[in-house]
Amino acid sequence: MNEAPDMSGNPFGPPRRVGFVGLAGAPNVGKSTLLNHLVGQKISIVSDRPQTTRQQVCGIYTDERVQAIFVDIPGILAAGDRFNKALVECAEQGLAGCDVVLHLRDVRRSVDPLDEPVVEMLRNSRKPLWLVWNKIDRKTDRTPPPIPADLPYEQVYAISAKTGAGMKELLAGLIETLPMGPLLYDPEQLSDRDLRFMAGELVREKLFRYLGQEIPYGTATEVESFDESREKVVIRVLILTEREGHKAIIIGQGGQMLKKIGQAARLDIEQLIGRPVFLELWVKVRPAWRKDETQLKRLGLKLSNK
Repeated sequence: MNEAPDMSGNPFGPPRRVGFVGLAGAPNVGKSTLLNHLVGQKISIVSDRPQTTRQQVCGIYTDERVQAIFVDIPGILAAGDRFNKALVECAEQGLAGCDVVLHLRDVRRSVDPLDEPVVEMLRNSRKPLWLVWNKIDRKTDRTPPPIPADLPYEQVYAISAKTGAGMKELLAGLIETLPMGPLLYDPEQLSDRDLRFMAGELVREKLFRYLGQEIPYGTATEVESFDESREKVVIRVLILTEREGHKAIIIGQGGQMLKKIGQAARLDIEQLIGRPVFLELWVKVRPAWRKDETQLKRLGLKLSNK
């Protein structure tokens, strides 16, 4: 139920602490897990492999004190081909509008080579920066390592995005820091992304879960139709791959792998939207799609002219 308008006419109620919070870090450090834990629902896909998140996704946490819009920024790698360059630019754009940036680092690794591009970008961002040691539940003594001297951190926290340890303290810090202002989103809204986008992402998550080490990185998903007009939502998703050999593996013998991917994705989509779903998947070979700027734009990854 929405709150009554305040005297200024804001439909979402009186002002609270409101702001954008960037989640930056090396691939596979736990940004998506943290985002999903905070909002209480899967809105950003999770995998144990790096570079799972490709586009900026915002999760919206609202209570009677605060509305924090958490920006899940893609795992940052060195810009090589057009695809990786688009990921880096997406990360930079996501950070630009944040009021504070949380730099997630694995508490078990005080030095991580994969973190170097992140450190370089944050050094140039000029945003208030907090260090958040994640995965404290996996460290035997639960003691964070010394604070690295590579960035000017204003605050330091130790959390477990998986179990929720330390989350209360982190939220309390944000409530003290974010500016006062009118709510930007309906208090019941959990993400800035629509269900169509999330359906495609949940299919892509299953590609990472069930396929080999190489294949998921050469795949992408494109939701071709999303029909909510009937009791059962009908969704058609195209899976792009770069090679004929990979297409055969994705489909599997007798279509069994594609069926497995579809069943797992359908269950997650049904949980997300609260309605039964008919999910149709098909696979198409599109060679070198990662190097095709037109194709990257179709998938929501846009390159600037710089």
